[in-house]
Amino acid sequence: MSFTFIHTADWQLGKRFGQFSPETAGELRLARQNVISQISEAAREFGVKHILVAGDVWDSKIPSNTTLRQPLAILGEASDLQWWLLPGNHDPDGPDGLWDRIDAIKPENVHSLRKAESVEIEPGVFILPAPWVRIQHGEDLTAWMAGCQTPKGALRIGLAHGGVCGFGSDAQNGREIIPPDRAKTARLDYLALGDWHARAMISPRCFYPGTPEPDRHKSGARGQVLAVTILQAGQDPKIADVPTANYDWPQQNLSFEPETAREQLERLRTNLTQGHPLRRTHVRLNVSGELTAADWRAFEQFTEEMSGECASFDVRGAGDVRLVVIAEDIEALDAQGSVREAAEALAARSNDPDLSKRDRQTASDALRLLFRYAGESA
Repeated sequence: MSFTFIHTADWQLGKRFGQFSPETAGELRLARQNVISQISEAAREFGVKHILVAGDVWDSKIPSNTTLRQPLAILGEASDLQWWLLPGNHDPDGPDGLWDRIDAIKPENVHSLRKAESVEIEPGVFILPAPWVRIQHGEDLTAWMAGCQTPKGALRIGLAHGGVCGFGSDAQNGREIIPPDRAKTARLDYLALGDWHARAMISPRCFYPGTPEPDRHKSGARGQVLAVTILQAGQDPKIADVPTANYDWPQQNLSFEPETAREQLERLRTNLTQGHPLRRTHVRLNVSGELTAADWRAFEQFTEEMSGECASFDVRGAGDVRLVVIAEDIEALDAQGSVREAAEALAARSNDPDLSKRDRQTASDALRLLFRYAGESA
C-alpha cells in the first residue's frame, strides 16, 4: 500500500522574538501562525490528508488565550485535513493543563497524541507517538516503540521529539537521546522527528524537517515541511522538501578587499534578492578584511539602504575591518592643513607593527571618522 503524509515540527507558536522591536516581533509571531495555511497548501499539493506535527506546536506550556485559540481555528478551517499534534519539550503534556485546554476546544480534525500507544489513522497505517509529559525527563521516549505490535504488513510511523545521539544531545546533561537506529530497531517505515530547527537526515527512514518558519540566521536555510511517501512496508520512503516560510534568514560572510567593495556589495545584493523580497528577509552580514576610505563610504551607504529595505539587517564585525589608506585618499584632503597631517599620523599608527592590534585598530577607526568628517565639510 502507498501512503503519503506531511511531516512538520517546531512551529513554536507565540514565540516572543525579544531581540526585535515590538512591531517586528509581532509580524514574526503572525508569520508563524500564517505558515499553517502554507502547510495546508502543501498537503493539498501532494494530495495528502494527514499532517504529523512532531512536537513544539506552541512555544510555551502556558500560551495566551489568543495564541492557543487562533491557530486551532485555522487548523479547523482546513477541515479536509487531519492534524496530529505531539507534545514536545516547549509544550509538554504536564500539570499546567495545556493539552486539557487544547482537547476542550480543538476542532474535530485536530488530534492530540498524549499517550505512548499506537493509533491507526488509516486502515493499515499506524502512528507510534512519543509525547513529552514534562520539560526534561532524562530518558529515551521512543524505547517503547520496539515492543509495540501492529498487524503484519501495516505501515509503522514513529513520531517523536528530541535529539539524536551524535547530533548535539547529551544524556548526562539531561537531554533526551533518541538512538539513530530507532527506525530499524522498532521496525518503523519512517521516524518523524522534531526538535532540530534545520532539516536533517539521520537515516533514509528518519528525518528532522526543520521549522516551517525559521526564527534564526543560518547559511542557506529556508523553512520547509517534508512530503513523505511510503510505497510499501519495509521500503525506504520518498522525501520531498516543500518550502513554506514567509521570511528568509540568510547569513552572509563578506571579506572585503581594497577597491573592490562596490562589486562585492553589488553581488551580495543580487544574492539576497534570489529568495523572498528584501522586506521579508532578515539578514545577518559578517564582515572582515580591508576597505579604502571610498569603500567605507560605499559600505555605509549600502548598509543604510539595506537597513531600510530589509526586514532586518544585522552587521557583525565592522569594528574589525581595517581602513587602508591609498595615495588618492590623502591627496583628497587639504594638502596644507592639519587634517592631512592628522591623517598621515593615524595612517602610520594603523600600520605600526610595534603597536598592539587594538591600538592599530583604534587608529584605523579614528582615521575612518576623520575621512568621513572631512568629506562632509568639503
